[in-house]
Amino acid sequence: MQGIEGFMQTPGLGFPAVLAAITLVLSAMLAPARAETMRLLTNQGEREAIVLPSRQGPAPTILVLHGALSTASSAAESSGFAEVAAAHGFTAVFPQGIRKQWNDSREAQAAGVDDVGFLHRLVTSLVGRGLADPRQVYIAGISNGGMMTFRMLCEASELFAGAATVIANMPANIGARCAPRKPLPVVMFNGTADPLVPYDGGGVGFLGGRGSVWAAEETAVFMADVNACAAARAVPLPGSWNGRVQTTKIEWTLCRSGSPVALYRFEGGGHQVPGNRQFLPLFLGRGTRTLHAADEAFAFFRR
Repeated sequence: MQGIEGFMQTPGLGFPAVLAAITLVLSAMLAPARAETMRLLTNQGEREAIVLPSRQGPAPTILVLHGALSTASSAAESSGFAEVAAAHGFTAVFPQGIRKQWNDSREAQAAGVDDVGFLHRLVTSLVGRGLADPRQVYIAGISNGGMMTFRMLCEASELFAGAATVIANMPANIGARCAPRKPLPVVMFNGTADPLVPYDGGGVGFLGGRGSVWAAEETAVFMADVNACAAARAVPLPGSWNGRVQTTKIEWTLCRSGSPVALYRFEGGGHQVPGNRQFLPLFLGRGTRTLHAADEAFAFFRR
């Protein structure tokens, strides 16, 4: 491609043409990486993941797991993780769950589907194809995807350098036998008025029949214990009150493992992704746009 200097020196080009040429060059330089679809053969047949590769080759990488009844493409388009990953030079990967859900081990939740094996193989393939730096693979999940993230921390933590969960708690079945192989930084985002994933634990779903989870703070304390952290401190975030939802950050930073834990508690917040447009707030509760979950997750990882 002809450089900007070459366009500037081309005889006969007026200022508008030069400006258009510069815009074309800059657009090409700054264009996001083209999405790819990675296909893997598993015990459940062919599985797919959308990959947005970093321009720098083997790069820090984040897997983002969609919520139940959602899709990989929807998460890539609307979760905010794709844009923030690109801004930080990360490869972003959006796997697709079978029947639009993940087997996070709650009662009857995608029973029989080996999602742990699928995600393990996906990470191995990303590293093998030179897309992911094996020392910097992160995982994030929303709702059912967040619960699957906790399962991965319990059963395959060695694959990851950090994790973020949004509107999700530890599935009780997994928590009862959880034994992470290594500590790693974990950041959580939970609303106290979530009608689907109860902040104080219990049955999932409007009628509570979608399996059981721990309380959000119980989950965070468990991860802090895994990371050998001292007592937490709770700090209301200035400027986070939006008239209905107040944000408090509970954090464990003094950890012998060097891996901190943080829980963003949204007082009055519902089953909404912080920073995103509210979806069916009359049914799912209130959201907040005073901070963005993806931005905060990446800032937490970088710290």
